[in-house]
Amino acid sequence: MTAFTRTPRGADSALFRRYGFIPFARVFLKSPEKLSCQILIDMKEANRSSQSVLAAKVLKSSTWFGDCKPDSLQLILSGGTLRTLERGSFLSRRGEPVSELALLVDGVLEVSSTAPSGKRRVLRYLEPGQIMNFIPFIDEQGAIHDAAAHTDLVLLLMGRTLFSQITHAEPELVHRLLRLLCLRSRMLYNDVEDISFLTLRQRCARTLLHLVEPYGRTNKEGVTISLKLSQEELADMVGCSRAMINRELKQLEQDGAITMTYSHYVIRDPTILESIASSL
Repeated sequence: MTAFTRTPRGADSALFRRYGFIPFARVFLKSPEKLSCQILIDMKEANRSSQSVLAAKVLKSSTWFGDCKPDSLQLILSGGTLRTLERGSFLSRRGEPVSELALLVDGVLEVSSTAPSGKRRVLRYLEPGQIMNFIPFIDEQGAIHDAAAHTDLVLLLMGRTLFSQITHAEPELVHRLLRLLCLRSRMLYNDVEDISFLTLRQRCARTLLHLVEPYGRTNKEGVTISLKLSQEELADMVGCSRAMINRELKQLEQDGAITMTYSHYVIRDPTILESIASSL
């Protein structure tokens, strides 16, 4: 047994660096190449299994799908496709055809638009349980926005045949999805009004408050926004330059409304933000 306490050499050394240990089976059963491949396969299968479990939990707790019958939920899980995206990768780009409805299982999805001039606007950051590409999936036109992974993502994708089966089995699901369209339409109209009528200070306050419900974590310092956002990314949400958002954030910090750390924000006094956001 003393042989296993020394630093491994050769092929064993490569396995040790990669996995932090030499599997028992490596010593007695398989060649390094076969074992390395088998471990990777096992790791992928274990990861896929954990993603399936997580997808089931998110689907069950989803506002839109959670009330479906167990058989329907199982059909979505078995008929859908799990897909992973690395941070910065695109789920879809504006104008591209969309053939699958995406349910976010894990991670954060950034929804944005970029003008020909290069000016960019982030519309939303979607959290697990939210649906993406519903309109182009239904009307079979191109994607309305760019959708990119803000963090590493896990998605559950549903094709049109599967979606048709589910909606026929679950008539109430159609009504819930119509409510989703209404909700997002209202949010869009509010965004247009905010850009048209509110000052930059008001828009900044409202944006921070909108992040509280999906990403707020209460602690002794106040409410920490768990979503990691650079000032440039926050500026893209508010609709201004980084320099302008930096001035507003520093003023809010001086007012005692927030504190800032690296790419994170803590709302210390939400009443100050609420007062700014609602001021006429």
